[in-house]
Amino acid sequence: MLHGIPALLELSRVDTQIAELEDEKNGLPAARAALAQEREKGAASVEAAQAAVVAAEQEQRRHEAAVADREAQVKKLEGQQHQVKTNEAYTALLHEIDQARAGISDAETHILEAMEGIEAARAGLTRARAAAKAIEDRATQYEQTFAAREQSLDQKLGDLRRDRAGLLGGVDAPMLQRYDRIATRRRPAVTMVEKGTCKGCHVSIPPQVILDMKRGTGGVQTCGNCQRILVLAEGS
Repeated sequence: MLHGIPALLELSRVDTQIAELEDEKNGLPAARAALAQEREKGAASVEAAQAAVVAAEQEQRRHEAAVADREAQVKKLEGQQHQVKTNEAYTALLHEIDQARAGISDAETHILEAMEGIEAARAGLTRARAAAKAIEDRATQYEQTFAAREQSLDQKLGDLRRDRAGLLGGVDAPMLQRYDRIATRRRPAVTMVEKGTCKGCHVSIPPQVILDMKRGTGGVQTCGNCQRILVLAEGS
């Protein structure tokens, strides 16, 4: 079992790994929520495309009904031609018939336009369904990946927490309390000093502090800037 500073250094390394893995695990719900949002958007696109098809078909039926109404009007007016008694009335009747026929022509034009709209709307629906299926396939794949990763994270975290429990016995209570206070604010709580510099915040460490660390005097040393516990790297 490691003791003293080596145990503390290893504890810091393990705690850093635990924190990183927990951060990743805590991010999985947001990733799953993003997938759900993508699915909702895909479903909404399909719904909107279906509504566009229905609207285009309704437009076609509306103009077809207009054609039927105008054709019935023409037939009725033509049946009245032999009933009029004056030239003025006959001329007015012909004008009404011409207007009704013009209305039929306009409605038939609108029917053709509606048919083109239906074709475009159906093509849009096909694209929306294909896109929604692609989203669903991708989401299913990601869900499987997330589930596998979550299982792996749980296993790794379990192993690391057991390692951590084993390290605690190698650190005396006062030092552990001091470490825990720093660990709540800094990650990692223990860092190396290399070439006179704190690797946690990259600030120079006073030469006297380094000398005390080499001599093993002065107790546990911390960085004056970031407050991390300092460990002298080999060769420093």
